[in-house]
Amino acid sequence: MKKIICLLIALLMAGSVRATVAPDVDTPANRRILKQVEALLDGITTMKSRFSEFSSKDGDFMKHGVFYLSRPNRMRLVYDEPTQLEFIADGQYLIYHDKSFDQVSYLEINQTPAAILLRPDFSFDDPEFLVTNVAEELDEYHVTAIKAGEPELGQLTLIVTQDPIALKQWELVDMKGIKSTVGLYEIEENIPVDNALFVFQKAD
Repeated sequence: MKKIICLLIALLMAGSVRATVAPDVDTPANRRILKQVEALLDGITTMKSRFSEFSSKDGDFMKHGVFYLSRPNRMRLVYDEPTQLEFIADGQYLIYHDKSFDQVSYLEINQTPAAILLRPDFSFDDPEFLVTNVAEELDEYHVTAIKAGEPELGQLTLIVTQDPIALKQWELVDMKGIKSTVGLYEIEENIPVDNALFVFQKAD
């Protein structure tokens, strides 16, 4: 449970996301990459996609499901059977629901170590977050960030394709060194998304 919560905490935030760039990473070439990623994220208002999640803790088992996004501050992550999980960001809280144990947990969205998808705007120019690495691998950009002053909360890496530029996946390494990778596919951006998806209703 803690690993999954860390994954979503690393993904979600409220307000405007901003970050600064470590001195050894702050080069003109990397700044150009960051500007492209920034523009990509700013251009996404809603999204629906399938996802696959792999964790180094789960061995060969891979989870699948559906991801919904509506910026600002709303998302839903629903896992396919047999995984009995869902996450909902309702605008104020990140809600973790383990259906198998009928367990519900609430976290304030702004209690996060890193954030990208839920903010209404995005920039790499504020000291709240620290970009620790920018890499170009084959046809992808990899951008890694941590919460400034709190590296123990883990690090998040965004993986973006270059041509066309698109969010492909994210990777989280948590405080225990457990790596979780979420890949997106069958992506639909800026489509109508029903706000009722982001209202948590626990089944009786």
